[in-house]
Amino acid sequence: MLKTKFSHFRVTRIVLILLLIFVVFPSIQPAYRAYAAVADSGPAVSIYEALISGDKVASDRTYAVPDKPTVYLTFDDGPSKYTPEVLDILRKEEIPATFFVVGEHVEGNPKLVKRIVSEGHALGNHSYDHTYKKLYSDYKGFWKQVEQTDRAIEKAAGFRTGLMRAPGGTAENFDAFYFYYMKEAGYTLYDWDIDSEDSKRTGVPAAEIIRSIRKAPLKHELTVLFHDGTGHKETVKALPEVIRYFRDKGYAFAKLDDRVKPAQFPVRKAGRWHRSAPDEAEFARTTAAMRDWAASVSVSGGRTPVPSGEEAAVGAGSVRPRQAAPRLPLTLTVDGRRTVLPPEQALFREERLEVPLRVLAQQMGAKVSWDQSALTASVDYGFTRLDYNLRDYTLSVRLWAGVTAVYHLPNMRLLEGSLYVPLRNTVELLGGSILDYYADESGREVTISGGTALFSSKL
Repeated sequence: MLKTKFSHFRVTRIVLILLLIFVVFPSIQPAYRAYAAVADSGPAVSIYEALISGDKVASDRTYAVPDKPTVYLTFDDGPSKYTPEVLDILRKEEIPATFFVVGEHVEGNPKLVKRIVSEGHALGNHSYDHTYKKLYSDYKGFWKQVEQTDRAIEKAAGFRTGLMRAPGGTAENFDAFYFYYMKEAGYTLYDWDIDSEDSKRTGVPAAEIIRSIRKAPLKHELTVLFHDGTGHKETVKALPEVIRYFRDKGYAFAKLDDRVKPAQFPVRKAGRWHRSAPDEAEFARTTAAMRDWAASVSVSGGRTPVPSGEEAAVGAGSVRPRQAAPRLPLTLTVDGRRTVLPPEQALFREERLEVPLRVLAQQMGAKVSWDQSALTASVDYGFTRLDYNLRDYTLSVRLWAGVTAVYHLPNMRLLEGSLYVPLRNTVELLGGSILDYYADESGREVTISGGTALFSSKL
């Protein structure tokens, strides 16, 4: 009789396990597939193939729309001997503006750069020497000049800027890869709506500059291109009349920051530069380098501080890159289990919380392992396995049926021996969910449901 009961117990247990595998598990699997389609970085093939076909990857940023019609006056190629005259006019008229500066001129005029900032204007990067062939023959040459100029600005003004204007504009100079790399590096690219045409030839007279402005179509927000570099004395003469024109039309004036939706030209074929497209390995390396650069910047110049929107960020992912935020402790509560991470382990970057993978996984009851030979960190949680490969910079998501998705260049980074990952995305990849989020000046708190992982080490 005892043997019969034991036999029935074994049969019942086997049936329950089979039910879990064939009934519960299939109901879980589609959620992972759905998430794979909307991951922050997206599957490797989708982004690379979109770029290789010439399509610009859409940004997920949101922008503020001013109540009044607004014009953004911008000045390229300085600072020069004419920049003080421009600044005098702006100060007299009480108007903020944006100066896209050239690195070699920054190094030659650091006091002017400081004056631009001290008088409330924004600074943007406009390359180091403005030489088109160096900038557009390949992205490495372009990026070298961006770095040089940002470091020159940092030395002169004490910060790096997140604003960028491509010399000559992006049209027929940028391809989809240039746009993507700069976005990943944390820059906002600004072209223009109105060209004052003050640089279409040497010595364009002030009257002609004013006519160019007046004939341009108007809309609610306008970015206007001027130059304050060598040879632009006539721009200085035209500026007061241009200001009067926009004031008479009811426009307010503002400087650019990353809340302003950028005027951007569409991607046009940059055939004159005869660039070859990168292969996937080069694409991966360059994008990783751009993200590392963005992560290294804690303060962004040329910006007005804005609310961080952390609560929305935890629920919706990244909104605005390179947003500075105070470092605060983080309390993680997973299915009633509570742990507190010190500020140095709870990073708020690109409006996304990042935490050490090992701490998060162990708190959820997952098993974590490290394969030094493969440079891979692995997390096992029920039927789910995450493999973070630091050699190929990929994340593989595996269910017991096999590989479900491979993410190219996921948002992960190695800091002081710890692998940091986005909190929300990792929780959801493991089948969990964010139940609650709270933040004040003393710290952040996140409540997590561990989901339905089977055979967790905590079960």
